[in-house]
Amino acid sequence: MMQIEAERIRVLKDPKAVLPVAFVSFRGRWGAAVAAQTQQTRNPTIWLTQWAPEPGDVYWPNLSIPFVEITIRRHVMAIALFFLVFFFIIPITFVQSLANMDNLSDTIYFLRPVLKL
Repeated sequence: MMQIEAERIRVLKDPKAVLPVAFVSFRGRWGAAVAAQTQQTRNPTIWLTQWAPEPGDVYWPNLSIPFVEITIRRHVMAIALFFLVFFFIIPITFVQSLANMDNLSDTIYFLRPVLKL
């Protein structure tokens, strides 16, 4: 119990340690399930509840990123993924069509003797 109090005092004195994030633990599974599935406020961007990850899976510096910035990052990544897929499907399809041996001999004339061997 003494370690908890010492850690609480250390965190409250350090301005970089206070983050707009909280991990809540419950004594039973029923209370945790109700809290995870219940909307806590009218504005859903204020309190977001979800099941907690394992402590080793948390990248702790990312906890202080605001919800709006996370949403913007997700949209930017979705747009970037769309353009990457769209602009790479066309060249890859073209190269794949050239990879066929018959198509290679039709498009690259100097390979016909090599392909006949």
